[in-house]
Amino acid sequence: MLKQTSNVLFLIPVPISGNGIPWSIPLKVSEQIVSIQHFIVENEKTARHYLKQLNPGISWDKISLLEMDKHNMESRRGEIRNMLLENPMVGLMSEAGLPCIADPGNHVVRMAHELEITVKPLTGPSSILLALIASGLNGQQFKFNGYIPVKPEERRQAILRLEKESGTCTQLFIEAPYRNDKMFADLLAVLNPSTRLLIAVDLTGDHERIMCRTVSWWKDNRLEIGKIPCMFGLGL
Repeated sequence: MLKQTSNVLFLIPVPISGNGIPWSIPLKVSEQIVSIQHFIVENEKTARHYLKQLNPGISWDKISLLEMDKHNMESRRGEIRNMLLENPMVGLMSEAGLPCIADPGNHVVRMAHELEITVKPLTGPSSILLALIASGLNGQQFKFNGYIPVKPEERRQAILRLEKESGTCTQLFIEAPYRNDKMFADLLAVLNPSTRLLIAVDLTGDHERIMCRTVSWWKDNRLEIGKIPCMFGLGL
């Protein structure tokens, strides 16, 4: 018979824009987060700011935060294990969006499964999915590629590969915000005029803008993205 402990690891959503709580975090999810006292977080400063927004009267002496990122995951395995086993509710929090997507949280979830701890995902925003559903591109088959290379020739080859693969599978990727406009220029220089290019800027934020048009259209309608989080996508 399948057995699990009574402990629960909650996968906590974090807004992806500054004004995102009312728009992207359901009330019941907020109430659940506020009831948790022990957290494994990617960024302690971000986590504290978020928890204070949810509960302005939060008592920090009752809250424990264990910061974990890709650099210290192995050295903190014991601490993470103890937190999962010793507390009935633990929250896993990424810096933005959903945990385990483009962050090392999946290692914590894997440990929870091995310890027979219930894993409970909470509803919240994902820039990947929001950009995809607003793009008009193929939502049956899609791939998130994270960052693509920065070096010119490696980047060119990566763009051509993603364009080729986008014929049957939508290709999504991101760039460091300060390189957004360089990425946009490189895409227009390399891509076929008929390829559809998605630009999804500041999702859920005050300056949200989502457009998906052909490369030829973009060449006639240049956009300055600026240093704002942006999701790029390719498809046919």
